[in-house]
Amino acid sequence: MTETHSTDTNLRSRVTEQRNTIEELQTPVIQVWDGILALPVIGSVDTARAQTMTEALLERIVETASEIVILDITGVPVVDTAVAKHLLETVSAARLLGAEVLIVGLTSRMAMTLVHLGVDLNGVVTRTSMAKGLQLAFARLGLEVVRRTDQSAAADAAASGATG
Repeated sequence: MTETHSTDTNLRSRVTEQRNTIEELQTPVIQVWDGILALPVIGSVDTARAQTMTEALLERIVETASEIVILDITGVPVVDTAVAKHLLETVSAARLLGAEVLIVGLTSRMAMTLVHLGVDLNGVVTRTSMAKGLQLAFARLGLEVVRRTDQSAAADAAASGATG
């Protein structure tokens, strides 16, 4: 009897661990630069997932004192009224902590759907891609990415090859 109880307890423990791992993988909040977080969303967004996503994001904003969040919805197959509501709640919560949220990954189809649904994105900054979102985030923080000249890149490559 105790062996069965022990097996059940171990199984429950493993299932709980796996569930926690899946939740973490569903809501990875990535620090892409000092002051910039990214939250890539892949798959459908329901109320429970939106809540987990928002909580994870808010924790990371506080931990990292980030000023900008890039919410990437490229991997969200359908953006309807409910999904838009969840996204706007996430944006509002992050703003309360002092972070500006950029929603990236909007397609023309998503844009048309949101307009037809009457979803008000007034005041929400959007961009079509992560690259454009990063570009805006860097500009807002006064950062600049500069392409190196061929000479300086070659010198850096030679130096890192000599030390590495």
